[in-house]
Amino acid sequence: MTPTCNPRFSIFPRGYRNKDGQAVLATKPQQNQDIPWIYQYVTSQWCGGTATQTLRQMMGHASKDELGDYKKLNFETALFAGTFSYRNARGLLLRSPYMVLDIDDLDTTEQAEDVKRRLISDPCIDTELCFISPKGLGVKWVVTLPSWTDGLSYQEQYNALRNHLCFHHGIDPDKSGSDVSRACFLPYDPDCFINPKYL
Repeated sequence: MTPTCNPRFSIFPRGYRNKDGQAVLATKPQQNQDIPWIYQYVTSQWCGGTATQTLRQMMGHASKDELGDYKKLNFETALFAGTFSYRNARGLLLRSPYMVLDIDDLDTTEQAEDVKRRLISDPCIDTELCFISPKGLGVKWVVTLPSWTDGLSYQEQYNALRNHLCFHHGIDPDKSGSDVSRACFLPYDPDCFINPKYL
């Protein structure tokens, strides 16, 4: 499916505990927004500041499951691929021209900042947003899909960008990003990059 010029995508509220007590992500969107809105959200401490700080303080002692539950219950999420009626592939209403690539499990926050700088300066891909992940050891890279991916399915577009990252940067992003309904947690990053065309 070729992306449309639709510049909006769905924002989902914080998750909740289901009837079995499990932490789960929200399934219905609360609003549709655009790139400048995400920038204002991510750089505003009152939105995700406390949750981001608390999560990073937990990392020295909490289990992987505890960290995962905390993220689900305390962070809003964006589905950058388009607007959705429900958080799954069948719920996709209209594609956006965007894709988010998630680089995880870096060794230090400093390494994450270095990766962020490298991605922003990539001459082949238009970066819309780039910010540090909630745990501080990863990078969320939101890009406009390049014209050389036109006509490909979402998964094929993801594989093309993944190959680009591997070849040009030696980075292999999270494979779950090939899911068109993959949720992206929205943390606090006061140094979030936004494409200057929005400023």
